[in-house]
Order: sequence, then C-alpha cells, then structure tokens
Amino acid sequence: MSDVNKIYAGPGIFTWGVDEKGALEPDAVVFDLTQGGIRFFTETTYFEPTTDQTGTAPVKSFSTGTVGRVEFETPDMDFDKVVKFNANATKVTDATDPDKVKYQVTGLAGKELPRKRAMIQPQGVTDPERFIFLESCGIKFDANAQFMLDDNQKLPINAVAYPDLNATPRGLLYTWGDITATV
Repeated sequence: MSDVNKIYAGPGIFTWGVDEKGALEPDAVVFDLTQGGIRFFTETTYFEPTTDQTGTAPVKSFSTGTVGRVEFETPDMDFDKVVKFNANATKVTDATDPDKVKYQVTGLAGKELPRKRAMIQPQGVTDPERFIFLESCGIKFDANAQFMLDDNQKLPINAVAYPDLNATPRGLLYTWGDITATV
C-alpha cells in the first residue's frame, strides 16, 4: 500500500561544496533562492546493436554512460559566487578604491570546470534521507540577464554530475539519502 506521507513538495537549496559527511566546505557556494524550482535528472546513453534479420530494431541494449544534471534559475545576482565555480570569471578590485569592483569573463577555450561534491536539500528539511548528493559536480554557467518590465533578473545554473572514479563504489554518480550511512 502506498504512503501518502511520502509525497513531497516545496522549494530546494543547491549547495556546491560539501564534504563526505554533507557539511559545508569553507568556500561552498549556496543557492537558497530559486525561481521555478530545482530539477535533478540523469541522462544515460546506450549502444543498441542490430542484426540484418531485425532491421533497425535493436536486439539488446548496453548502457554506455550516465551523468546527472541539475537545472534551476536563481535571482541571486551575487557574481562572487560565479567566480568560485566558473574558471573563466575573475573579480577585479580597484587598487585605490576597494568599493570599485568589476567582474570579467573570458571566452577562451580549454579551461577545465572545477568539480566538487554538491547537495540538493529541500527547504526547511533536516532529514538527510531526503537529500541528494552529487559526488563530482561541475557547474556550467552561461549568463542570461534579462531586463524586463514584469520580471526580475535571474541567472541560469546548469550543473553536471560526473561518475567519480575515485569514489566507493567506483564511478559513483549520486547518493540519495543519508551520505554518512556505511556498509
């Protein structure tokens, strides 16, 4: 029988930079304001061989890889956060007037995204059984600043969870629940 008490709703918090026990690291980036919610999903690719006798219909499927994805928009326009996870972004503080600050973003290729463990936590929920931990997460950031009469500015955040080859089990993508549970 289904349990209606296990139907959940409500906003979430995305944190990039948590340790192996789920505690925030000193330089963690926390997005606790979102618009439209946080979406977490996985994408798996497949190799599906065919035979001449079955035409284009595959005879079986092999998974070839899975990544996790996180998508949300935030009205938090704090560019200091962007500098922490975007290898192309830098903060420049004026040498004579520390109140003068600018953020510069370069567009050159070849910068590797920094990766950290991330956490999605429902707002106001302390039960770790409801948390999702992304083991090795990079944030793909592209600006999309809107200047509109009837809407506020938002930054789109797209994160990717990669299989972690140093984790146990090898290739760990995400943990749903209490990250401190052991075997």
